[in-house]
Amino acid sequence: MQTRLERPIPVFRLYGEIAETTVPSFVHAERIGTSAALHGWEIAPHRHGALAQGLVITRGHGALSLDARREDFSAPWLVWVPSGVVHAFSFRPGTDGIVLSLADDFLAAVVDPDPEGPRLRAAAEATFSGRLGTPEEIDLDLGSLAEGLAREAAGALPGATSAVAALVKLLVVGVLRTRAARSITEPAALARADLHRRYRRLVETHLREGWPVARFAAALGVSPDRLHAACTEAVRRSPQGILHDRLMLEAKRSLIYTTLPVSKIAFDLGFNDPAYFSRFFAARAGMSPAAFRRASRTEEA
Repeated sequence: MQTRLERPIPVFRLYGEIAETTVPSFVHAERIGTSAALHGWEIAPHRHGALAQGLVITRGHGALSLDARREDFSAPWLVWVPSGVVHAFSFRPGTDGIVLSLADDFLAAVVDPDPEGPRLRAAAEATFSGRLGTPEEIDLDLGSLAEGLAREAAGALPGATSAVAALVKLLVVGVLRTRAARSITEPAALARADLHRRYRRLVETHLREGWPVARFAAALGVSPDRLHAACTEAVRRSPQGILHDRLMLEAKRSLIYTTLPVSKIAFDLGFNDPAYFSRFFAARAGMSPAAFRRASRTEEA
């Protein structure tokens, strides 16, 4: 039995050629200039009853309208238009980037089953227009992601539908993160966001060295309380929680993909006592490391 994400992805043109009743599981991506040039770079006000659109503008500038709001834009720029929102564009000739159109049912199939579904759904249901989030700000390269989406949506290679679904989810995550980054305008908030990013990079560098949070804070030149405030504001997670999540991910990878003894995995991750590592793991995974390894191999079989 086919699921919504396993159906073929029909390809249609954009900018008014799509009927109000959108084709189920419709997904399409193309270069902005492909159709915009045919319309004299002016896209008249219109809306789609069951279709969302995202634009990743990598070159050029112009003006856009979202419902009653009109504003100028200059690349790099990100626009997200939920279904039902009246929108229009006036592109400077030569403006480039990718425009993605996707049916609401496809978006729901991608977003809703995710553990963070409500948060992603909220991002997908709100308009957004702002400077494109950079990889340094949001840990995603939205320009490359959009280019990949265009290739997968137009191709017919095995697994293309699954690839499109994964890339669409990443795009929505990028919208969520970019919106969060753009909501930070005061210098103190910008400094806290930068502190969180620097902490995450430091965790990657010293993950296996058994550093406590206080040592990370000292290496960053801040107090543990200041580091805690930065992390909880950025991702609603404490520095300790971020560190433990990363240790758990690495522990699970080692248990699944290697045959290393649990004691060796513990030492490799900076735990001096394998028994403490086992208690640490069991408290978060609901089972011992050995039981987790057995369960993962049973699933593979």
